[in-house]
Amino acid sequence: MDRLKDLLVEDEEFESKQPDGESFTEETEVEVYAFSIEEALKTAADALKTSIANLQYEVLERGSPGFLGIGKKPFKYLVRATGRAEGLSLTPETIKRELVEPQFAVDKDGSFRILVKKEGIFIKVDPPQGKGKKINLQTIQHQLMLKDIAKYDENVVKQEVERPSSRYKKIGEYTPSQYDSHFQLQISPDEMKAYVTMTKPEKYGRVVDTEEVFAALKAKNVTYGIKKDAIENAIENELFNIPIVVAEGDMPVDGKDAQIKYHFKTSTDEVKFEVAEDGSVDFHKLDLIQSVVVGQVLATKIPSEKGKAGRTITGKIIPARDGKDVKLNFGNNTHLSPDGMQVISDINGQVIFKNNKIQVEPVYEVSGDVDLTTGDINFPGNVIIYGNVNDTFKVYSGANIEIKGNIGKASVVAEGNIIVRQGIQGKDEARIVSAGDVYAKFIERANVKAEGYVVVTEVILHSNVESKKKIICQGGKRSQIAGGRVRALYEINAKYLGAEAYTETILEAGIDPEAEDKIMEIHKRKEVIQKEWPEITQELSNLTMMLGRGALPPDMQEKYNLLTLKNNELRQEMTALDEQLKSLQEYLDTIGKDAKISASKTVYPGVKIKIKNDALAIKSEYKFVTFYREGGLVKIAPYEKSKEMEEKIKGLTKTRNI
Repeated sequence: MDRLKDLLVEDEEFESKQPDGESFTEETEVEVYAFSIEEALKTAADALKTSIANLQYEVLERGSPGFLGIGKKPFKYLVRATGRAEGLSLTPETIKRELVEPQFAVDKDGSFRILVKKEGIFIKVDPPQGKGKKINLQTIQHQLMLKDIAKYDENVVKQEVERPSSRYKKIGEYTPSQYDSHFQLQISPDEMKAYVTMTKPEKYGRVVDTEEVFAALKAKNVTYGIKKDAIENAIENELFNIPIVVAEGDMPVDGKDAQIKYHFKTSTDEVKFEVAEDGSVDFHKLDLIQSVVVGQVLATKIPSEKGKAGRTITGKIIPARDGKDVKLNFGNNTHLSPDGMQVISDINGQVIFKNNKIQVEPVYEVSGDVDLTTGDINFPGNVIIYGNVNDTFKVYSGANIEIKGNIGKASVVAEGNIIVRQGIQGKDEARIVSAGDVYAKFIERANVKAEGYVVVTEVILHSNVESKKKIICQGGKRSQIAGGRVRALYEINAKYLGAEAYTETILEAGIDPEAEDKIMEIHKRKEVIQKEWPEITQELSNLTMMLGRGALPPDMQEKYNLLTLKNNELRQEMTALDEQLKSLQEYLDTIGKDAKISASKTVYPGVKIKIKNDALAIKSEYKFVTFYREGGLVKIAPYEKSKEMEEKIKGLTKTRNI
């Protein structure tokens, strides 16, 4: 293919040197023996003193590549030179279509077509391919007879049979008749499309002329989107009795709405941490806060775009909707650029997105403890506490909370991550809730709930800990989970599970703690309804029987109405509860299929393992194990490290969060 293209390029020099007007008007041909099309065309071009772009070829005898060069036989080609105006040009595009084929072409018989037009009666004869058979004169004459075409130029027909040109040649004159093809023009109600359906001509009837279709379109005021190629193709390929789209309008294109591109994270990313050389987690280098500086661009508005109007085939304009503008809202400590297309920070601080506004808040810092001197803390940005959060106090942050000391019997809630440099001594009443991750050195007698990870280095003792991702207790000297109930969606991983004193420790994986709790609430509510409902239905039944014997007294009628209302409410509530229960159960069935619980050191008796709905009570010690679920059973395999933990322990530089 590339070589033939090169030949065509070379032949341009040959063409450019030919005197004006010296092009072939009569066919000239030569028989060539060659082992490839390229060789045959080049030889023929030299012999006929023309460019290969003016050549057509036909395989007369097929060659053979032989076996290992033995018995090799060349192809025999008949190569014709034609004028550019009539011949098939051998361009790079036609090379791909006409020439670049396997040397052993598919055998195909010759064919012919008779076409009757206003201009006359035409015939086109295509030569065979490979070992295909040529069209004989009798076949064409028989077809002309069937069409009742008696007057035609026999010499032209015989010439085309002997030397097929694959071009339409006129052999007779057209005579108008009732056998001509007709067409119907239909326009869609919205004037977006026009269809033409042509009937098939009979006998010596002619096909529809393109100019007739154009005239019909013009008569119907169709001036736009006319598909000339589609009309010609339908006539050429005899697409009769089929609606053909011959004109099509443009639908309007609405403009794009304006958009806002934020140059800061609008959601909390996962916080990573490093592990020191001794294996302990180094919380001192955590960087939770996404900071901005004065003059920093926080958001940019991408303007809306104008719509592109449409147009019907009759030339009517269809208006398009322009894109909607959006307001670039800015809040505290920010301002708009002079062109109103950017939000810029006024101060150094933390950028947050709240109430549909971009604002920058400074970090709220508590130099000591959260106690009587500070009161409860409620802050929309990041909070750093350099001391402890003492008993009974509450801390809320719309972003991250970092506590250098301990958390006592307190409530700490964050919309981001919670970092506790020391630990949590909850006295069974502490409530720690994070929409991100929770990090602490230890957790003791506390209630901890996280949408992300819970990562502890030393111990989790007698606590209720929940995570919608993973609970990891590694990196410390002990790294133990003992007592309480610990639940995670994907994995629980620690050095030690349980205690030597056989402390009851409930570990559950493969479940969504929040969904499980919701299911329990639904069951409790259903039990209440099922206890209350029979009494209501019995009273309602008695009143219904009384009503059947006549009108009820006013007080009884009021009671009947109230009981009917209550009965309907309970029925509707029970239906809603069943639907919720089904939805939650379906959700739980789809999650946590690969959940696992692992101990890199020891699992003690007294531990109760549950993965999804399958449970296993540990009655003897196991070392270096991972529990997983398979075939409705909890099975045991060698210890497997947590993939995320492995990533975290690679000492990656910490990223900033909102």
